[in-house]
Amino acid sequence: MNLQISKFKDWRIKSRLFLLTIVSITSIILLGLLANFFFQSSRVLTLFMNADRIHNNTFSSGIQDYYKYIHTGEKALYTSALNDIKAANFMAYNFSKIDEHLQNLSKTEFTKLFYSSFPTIQQPDKELVNTFYNRLKLFSKYAPHKLKDNQAIAKNGYQIGLSIQKHIENHKEGIVNKELLNDINRLKNHFGDFAKETDQLSNKVNKALIYVISFFIFLIAVFISSVSYIINRSISKPVATLVKNFNLLNKGIPQKRLSLKSNSELGVLTQSFNEIQFGFSRIIHNIQKVAEGNYSVKLKPRSKVDEFTHTFNKIIDQLEAAHQKSKEANWFRSGLNQLNEKLRGDQETSEVSSNALEFIIDFLNAELGALYLFDEINESFNLVASHGLPDKNQFKFIKKGHGLIGSMSESREIKHIKDLPKGYFTIFSGTGEISPKEIILTPLIFNNRLWGVMELASVREFKPHKISFLNNANETITVNIASSIARERLESLLKTTQDQAKELQVQQEELRVANEELEEHTKILTENEKKLQVQQEELRVANEELEERTNQLELQKDEITQKNLNLSQTHTKLELKAKELELASQYKSDFLANMSHELRTPLNSLLILSGMLTKNKKGNLTKSDIESAEIIHKSGKDLLQLINEVLDLSKIEAGKMTVEFAPTSAADIKHEIMLDFKHQAEKKKIALSVEITKDIPDSFISDRLRLSQIIKNLLSNAIKFTTKGSITVTFNRYDDKIALMRNDLDPSQALSISVTDTGVGIPDDKKEAIFEAFQQADGSTSRKYGGTGLGLSISKELAFMLGGEIHLDSKVNHGSTFTIIIPIEPNQNSFDYADKITESTKIELPKTEKANTKEIINYIDDDRDMFQTKAMVLLIHPEKKKAEKLLHLIHKNDFQAVAAVDIESAMPLVEKYQPSSIIIASKLLLTNGEEQLARLKENPLTSNLPLHIVSPIDGLKNDKKEQLTTVNAIDFNSAMNKINKQIFSDSKHILIVEDSALTRKVIHTLLQQTHAQIDEAESGSAALQQIKNKQYDCVILDLGLPDFSGHELLQKLSKLHITIPNTIIYTGKELSREEHRELSKYTNAIILKGIKSDVRLMDEVTLFLHHVAIKNPQIPEKAICEIDESIFKGKKILVVDDEIRNIFALGKILEDKDMEVLEAENGKIALEVLKENNNIDLVLMDVMMPEMDGYTAIQHIRKNPEIKNIPIICTTAKAMKEDYDKAIYHGANDYLSKPIDENKLFSMLKIWLYN
Repeated sequence: MNLQISKFKDWRIKSRLFLLTIVSITSIILLGLLANFFFQSSRVLTLFMNADRIHNNTFSSGIQDYYKYIHTGEKALYTSALNDIKAANFMAYNFSKIDEHLQNLSKTEFTKLFYSSFPTIQQPDKELVNTFYNRLKLFSKYAPHKLKDNQAIAKNGYQIGLSIQKHIENHKEGIVNKELLNDINRLKNHFGDFAKETDQLSNKVNKALIYVISFFIFLIAVFISSVSYIINRSISKPVATLVKNFNLLNKGIPQKRLSLKSNSELGVLTQSFNEIQFGFSRIIHNIQKVAEGNYSVKLKPRSKVDEFTHTFNKIIDQLEAAHQKSKEANWFRSGLNQLNEKLRGDQETSEVSSNALEFIIDFLNAELGALYLFDEINESFNLVASHGLPDKNQFKFIKKGHGLIGSMSESREIKHIKDLPKGYFTIFSGTGEISPKEIILTPLIFNNRLWGVMELASVREFKPHKISFLNNANETITVNIASSIARERLESLLKTTQDQAKELQVQQEELRVANEELEEHTKILTENEKKLQVQQEELRVANEELEERTNQLELQKDEITQKNLNLSQTHTKLELKAKELELASQYKSDFLANMSHELRTPLNSLLILSGMLTKNKKGNLTKSDIESAEIIHKSGKDLLQLINEVLDLSKIEAGKMTVEFAPTSAADIKHEIMLDFKHQAEKKKIALSVEITKDIPDSFISDRLRLSQIIKNLLSNAIKFTTKGSITVTFNRYDDKIALMRNDLDPSQALSISVTDTGVGIPDDKKEAIFEAFQQADGSTSRKYGGTGLGLSISKELAFMLGGEIHLDSKVNHGSTFTIIIPIEPNQNSFDYADKITESTKIELPKTEKANTKEIINYIDDDRDMFQTKAMVLLIHPEKKKAEKLLHLIHKNDFQAVAAVDIESAMPLVEKYQPSSIIIASKLLLTNGEEQLARLKENPLTSNLPLHIVSPIDGLKNDKKEQLTTVNAIDFNSAMNKINKQIFSDSKHILIVEDSALTRKVIHTLLQQTHAQIDEAESGSAALQQIKNKQYDCVILDLGLPDFSGHELLQKLSKLHITIPNTIIYTGKELSREEHRELSKYTNAIILKGIKSDVRLMDEVTLFLHHVAIKNPQIPEKAICEIDESIFKGKKILVVDDEIRNIFALGKILEDKDMEVLEAENGKIALEVLKENNNIDLVLMDVMMPEMDGYTAIQHIRKNPEIKNIPIICTTAKAMKEDYDKAIYHGANDYLSKPIDENKLFSMLKIWLYN
């Protein structure tokens, strides 16, 4: 519709009027056709009425002939009457069947039948016949009841006519038939009815003709009027709008653009108006800009003969020129006024020159300038003022006639030099250099005398108006300079005259005074002769004293030289003493290491054998014997603790104690305190409590291990020295009651941990002594309570290493309070101190080893050159031996692997081999761990791969050293053992709730040997339904389920009052402390997927590979956690130790496991035993032995191809970290410190014997 309207708008006015004419003519034609239609219909009615008339006349003619026949008796009349009646009946019959004829007969057949029925009807033209047929069809369709009525009357007439026909055919002469008369009367009535119906039909058709024609005429009138209105509106409205806007435009009021878009005359007229209006608006806009002072606006000529635009632009040009002249005149006058103002007053020549030059430079926007004054005496130009010249002395004096300046004395005209050659001179600044474009030299002339020359240089062009200004300003400048020179000369002459007058007066006065002084001098001269004699005597005495002092100074110099020599000798002695002290410290460390070795060696045997006796496996010991063995075992452990404390103190003194800062929780420390000391306090009937105030943060940064060691030392002392009362540990924010000793400790960011007891207390004179090594309150206390006195000394040093300090408040017989103050976050000094200690503990390995560590290509012999048929694992480990061990373990589990020394060298391997999982050593994450892991997360090839971190746990001193002691993980192997002992003793039911099918399969395989019935559920809802319907002894539950979490499952079971089975939470999700605390309501076994224990290394990696093996999820035939002690049976173990007690103790516990033990007293004998017995499965190698030590023996074994792959475990009494590194470096597979823990030994033997 819019398209049609837009096209109509584009029509020209002539086309629109032509459209109106066409519409009118078309309406008249339609009206004529309609009239013709109804005219033809009326002709049909006429024909219809003629047929009725013929029928009536024919019948009447027949009746008349019949009556004539009755009177005359002529047979011809009878025959004529009968024929007429038959013809009339035939007409009536055919008319009564007219609807059937219309349906059954064609137009031609119908026409023949009609004219055969009515032969007397005048033959019409063919068109009327067609019209007659069509109208009858139309009547039968739209007015069937009227046609039916006429047919009914015709049928009734036909029946009456048949009756009359029969009566005439049966006529008997001389008999008047009454029935015939009745029928004739009836027929007459019939004629009246038929005529009446025909009239009604004719009237109806005529009315319809009138109504339709009237309605059609009305429609035509409305249509023509509407079209006329639309055409008129489409012409008159835009014209009116144009007239209105033209009137407003004529009054000077611009309007908005007209929006009529048309290609008609009106559209063209509107477009012309818009252009006129736009031009008018543009003229107004430009005039306003000109009024605001903007002369850059110009009108664009619309044609070559656009006189208005050309005239308007000329006016603007003239206005601009006038404005520019006015502006330049104002600028000119303003400059001269400012220059006069600048030079006003009594100024010196240099000041006038400098002010004039600075003003000209600034006013004319020049970059360089110089002003020379002409010296007529020396005939030279002297530089008196400059601007922007780097070296003012270079052209300070210019001879007359030399250069451009010198030539001005002859020409005395302005010189304007353009297009200077490149490098003529440079204008420089701090950021660069640029060459000037033009220079101008102007002479300073007044009264036809040359006073000087002013030179200007600029990177821009000197415009004519600037040169004109310079011409006019020259006179002002010259006049002021000449005036200044004249004034200076006048002042100089006046001053000279005044000076001469004063000098004359002074000379006269001096002459008078000279005469008086001459007389006085004569008197003084006499007195001076006497004084001179006295002074000569004093000078002689002074010379004697000076000689004596010189001798004393020489003696003092000799003494200082001797003292310096003595100091040098003393310094040399101090250096020797320092070296001796350093050597003594080394001897002390060696002594401690040897003492540790010598003590641990018998302790090893003592602890192993006493441990075996306490178990009484043979049952041949009495209860008293077992108690004695337990006392021996406990005493050995106490002695081991003493050794550890001595070694700790030694490490602290040597600066080798390390601290590792990490997030620490007070709640975790509280839990550990109650776990370790609650039983001891209850045994002594002492109340033990741990309080944490609300203002303590959830976590703070410290070394959890060292902080716990300090608190445990203080608690051990508190329990030892308290016989009754209570012990309270309080975690609080630091308050100002205690004065801090460290300057780097911020009081507002510090924690206070106090241990308060009600024990014996400490005297004031002993408060400092107890913090010294091997010191207690007094001798009697030491004898009464025992102990070494090392705990507090170690605690004090550890607190300092943590960035804090320890304070003591105590009263005798009232108890003591030890307060540890540490920072919430250690400051940089603490970190620097820790870093320094860490650096001091590094072992300097040979350079060849370092070079091997940094290799990227072929770091170890891995699978990079083999065809990949299995899932690929990326191994990242900095230690070659451990990497080879891990690679061997990966191969055992039917995987392939590529190895790298660090993450940087691992990235090319990732791109080339695209592994399905990653194993990385935790050592690589100790510094910048988040950044290192971020590189793996940001790489799309590694971001979604399973990641397992292998980290050994060093330095733990509790009995649970084999377990990972973190808040959110327990040892997976311990949990499996717990299931075996407590749940799987008989046939039990286990439910595994895990959404991962692979993980369910792994767990199912691990538990196959338990002979338990195992069910599986992959969602929380399925698990809930199974627990409702069946009783389970154990549920292994994952937290991340598809419908709802495992935690929610436990909550639902609790709300439904369903007994929750023994539940092991087995999840890969990192748990917060709140989540861990909440889950602890339902279970004590929470295992994180991925166990980090160096002792259970094979268990970790096996389990990890089960989780990550996507391409080849093949389950190993036997997992490490399933290995029982039958693996020990028949194995040959070589024990190498120079101490027979150790060999005896180790041999005894190994033989108890059905292992065959071979012995060797040193490394040399061990090599001979290995040579004679090539079927030895493992070697336990001591380090410190006579003839050949353990390290040398290991190196010989690794060089021998026949025995180089035999597992070797170092057993040494040295427990330093560097000893572990040395053992691995020299070729050992693993390391055990003495005294040897039996459980740890057998766990390690399981790993290496299985491999």
